[in-house]
Amino acid sequence: MKLRSGIFILIIMAMVITLQSCADCDNCQVSPAPKQVKIVNSADDDLVFGPGSVYNPDDIEIKNDLGETVEFFPNVDNGSIDFTFNVNSATYFLILNSTDTDTISFVYGKDKQVDCCNEFDVTVATTVNNKMTNNDDRITIVK
Repeated sequence: MKLRSGIFILIIMAMVITLQSCADCDNCQVSPAPKQVKIVNSADDDLVFGPGSVYNPDDIEIKNDLGETVEFFPNVDNGSIDFTFNVNSATYFLILNSTDTDTISFVYGKDKQVDCCNEFDVTVATTVNNKMTNNDDRITIVK
């Protein structure tokens, strides 16, 4: 009987701890980290913001597979074009100029923050120009 009551107490404690850690679920909003796209040559020279830049950040556009223009931020400090993905669009077209477009595609999944009960959207796979690449927030495209 003591063993059963001990197990019962452990179960109740685990439930209380679980429920307590989820108390702030309504206040938990997790936005995806922006993807940072860096365009470099084979020598790793920045082709957008560097001294030997080939592309003008003012001329760059990003469109999604729905044909919508995607807002982005030219991040001069780290030499990247930053944008936030949306799970309604799996593919993004980085239009560098009238003749040069790169295609970035994501496979989406869900993740759960340690301190939060809500799940949030993440990328679980990334391809650039139909080639698998690291699924990081920083995407490097070599020209």
